[in-house]
Order: sequence, then structure tokens, then C-alpha cells
Amino acid sequence: MRALSTPASGAAGPISRFALYGETPGADDPEFVHIEDIQVRSSLYQWRIAPHTHRRMFQILYVIDGPAEVQIEDTLQRVTAPCAICVPGSVVHSFTFSPATVGYVVTVSELLLLDAGRRESREFFDILLTEARIVDFDRDAPNARLVKTLIEQMAREFQNRDYGRNAMFEWLFNALLMTIRRQRAVSGAAAGDRGGDREKFSEACRLIEDQYREHMPVGAYADRLAISQSRLNRLCRKFAGKTFSDLLQDRLALEAQRHLIYTSATVEMVAYELGFSDPGYFCRFFKRRTGKAPGAFRRERQDGL
Repeated sequence: MRALSTPASGAAGPISRFALYGETPGADDPEFVHIEDIQVRSSLYQWRIAPHTHRRMFQILYVIDGPAEVQIEDTLQRVTAPCAICVPGSVVHSFTFSPATVGYVVTVSELLLLDAGRRESREFFDILLTEARIVDFDRDAPNARLVKTLIEQMAREFQNRDYGRNAMFEWLFNALLMTIRRQRAVSGAAAGDRGGDREKFSEACRLIEDQYREHMPVGAYADRLAISQSRLNRLCRKFAGKTFSDLLQDRLALEAQRHLIYTSATVEMVAYELGFSDPGYFCRFFKRRTGKAPGAFRRERQDGL
């Protein structure tokens, strides 16, 4: 798992951007998923995770027991276990735990959550994906136990390579999201409301997910979002550190990688499936985005399976 960029200056000093806190750069993974015990990482940093962000990564921290403090942007809060802390990408956050803190951290690529296959369920989960949320379970023991069971099973699936591991993990994660969403509907607990910019950026990401195969110009996306192209790019740089065009191409490259890894379709078939009229241009595009030709990428991933 990889660090996404070098530290960037913020109002209160440097704010680092990581895929996982403190990790050094590594290979890209088109299906980024990670889960670990809270103590595994926080113990390396004396139980204090300094302010940082995860660009285009969504995290759920579930505190089962013990003390914890969370800072979302400029708001510091001591949380009561059990609780779930949902942190969308690019939200500045920090944590303070202790040796007595028990829980898990689940990290997934936001692209997986915005996938067009999830279109029907987006209305349920958008509220968790657009703003940071602290969802309390201290008055709902049955649901608290359910979340604990789901995450513990996810940890087992992550550690083992059993048959159907990816599908099982996805089902468990969907159940986890829905359980937290239901609890959020009951409790109304939330933190870090930042208003319209993030909502508009999330809308742009959903539009990319729905239309990336169409190869529309950036201006057409801006028109559909009812904003100027320059504002669209400013929002993307603010929350993702990239232009809208870069995000579009990232999404195309991600889908190409998925097809090459998980299907037997030829390179030409993948190109046409993704809206490229010229397979040669697709191969140049893919190599520019990933550093490898499609065939070489497929062979490398298959050798590693």
C-alpha cells in the first residue's frame, strides 16, 4: 500500500497525505482494500496518529473498547466506544489512542464505492462518503455486536486467501456500510460538515463513474454539473490533488486494469469495451498511465496470482 504524495503545507503546519498512515511508496493496486487492528499501526507512533489525509481513500475506524480522541479538520472530540468513524478522502484527521484501545481500521478506494454497479445503493451511502461522520453504537448493543462480527470476519478474509475471498469481502463490506448507515439514520450523529464544495466534488466523481466510457470533453462534464470548467478543476485539485481530466483518465486506467486482471478478453476487446476506437491508442494510453503495456501488465499480475 502506498503513500500518495509528499507532505503539503496546511494552516497548522505540514499535513501528510497517505494511503495508509506512515507507509512508503509501493505498487498501485486497482482494487485497494486494507484492514488492520488499531493497535498494529498506532503503537508504532506512540498511539498518536498525526493530522493527515487519504486522497481518494475512504476509511472506517471502529472503536470497540477503550479511549479514543478524533480530530476532524479543526474539531477535536473524545469518542465513546463502541463507535464508527467514517472518513472520506482528503478530510484532514488525526487520532489519539491508548494501549487499551481495541478496534479496527478499514481502508478502501473511493473508486470502488463509486462504481457504477453500486448506482442503486448510492442514495443510502452518500451521506457517509461526502462528509466525515462519527456514528455512536453505545446505546445499541445488538448493532454494535453485528459491526464487530462483520469487521472481525473481514479481517479473517483479508488475511486468508480462501475461495471467493474478494466477493465475500465485498458482501461483508456492504453489510458493514448499511449497518452504519442505519445507525446514522437513527442517531443523527455527524462531524465535520463542510458544505457545498465536497458535495459538488462527490457529484463530479459520480458523474465520472457513470460516463467515463463516453470520452466526453471536460467542458461537457462541467456543463452537466452547472459549474465552470475552471471551478471544476479547482475542486478536483482541492480534494484529489489532480485535474478533472486526470481523474477521468485514472478511472479509465483502473477499469482497464480490472479487465486485464479478471477477464480473458483480448487487449483489443478491452479497448473497445472502454470506448477506445483505436486499440493502438488504448495501448499507448495504458502505458502512459501505468508504465506498462497492457500485455505485460496482464502477464505480471497473472504470475503473481
